[in-house]
Amino acid sequence: ELTAFGQAVGGMMAEDEVVKGGIASFAFENFEIASYKAIIKAADMASQPEVSQVCKEILQEEIAMADWLSKHLDDTTQQFLERDKDDDLRAKT
Repeated sequence: ELTAFGQAVGGMMAEDEVVKGGIASFAFENFEIASYKAIIKAADMASQPEVSQVCKEILQEEIAMADWLSKHLDDTTQQFLERDKDDDLRAKT
């Protein structure tokens, strides 16, 4: 989590922070998905069905968010590049 946060903060100084933020968020969601899958397996092996069930519910939320980010990254990138070409619409720098 700290590494992803650090990369996101470091990217804030760049002109393309909106795009980098989307990329960082997508990468972090996938990290969370992998983490919850590992926790679910560990909980199952430790006979902790309550922990496993809660993590499975959270996992579905993380998958939904990763899917949403994936679906919107192309449009976000395109809009950024179009606005970046137009001085009147230039994204914040």
